[in-house]
Amino acid sequence: MRRKSREEKLAQGTYRADRDRKSPQYAPGAACPSYLSKEARQEWKRVHPMLEQAGVLQAIDQSLLASYCQMFGHWKKSEEDIAKNGLVIMVSSQTRTGRTEKPVQNPAVRNSIQFHKAMMATATKFGINPLDRPRIVPQDDDNDEQDLLQRFIDDGDDFGVTDSSTNPQ
Repeated sequence: MRRKSREEKLAQGTYRADRDRKSPQYAPGAACPSYLSKEARQEWKRVHPMLEQAGVLQAIDQSLLASYCQMFGHWKKSEEDIAKNGLVIMVSSQTRTGRTEKPVQNPAVRNSIQFHKAMMATATKFGINPLDRPRIVPQDDDNDEQDLLQRFIDDGDDFGVTDSSTNPQ
């Protein structure tokens, strides 16, 4: 059974604002989770309004968006470490023949790659990536239902409905 549109509910007198998915109490909250790092909070404040305005964000998506922002914060910290210490660091160790130093890859490089992959996988779900943006379509159930209702009113024959005056019983 299909959902009734807001207009149908208003016409029938069964509309309840507290059950309407598009009413303010069902809108995503702008509260940034307190457990996010400083960098993650900055990303939340940057991305959240854009996603909300695009109609992509729902209240249930808060933890997924928080995960994206946290991965962004970790990735940014890793990149800062790479900028400070370089791609290769020198590790010194004590052996039985003396102290030696050898170059190794900075662990922040591996972390940066892993955080970037996780961040991009989550960004895909929100359409943050330009290539994925066309796939993300905000749900607008009312327009589809209104169009079907309008088509039914305009031309009932398309739906197998015939005028009872032309069809003798």
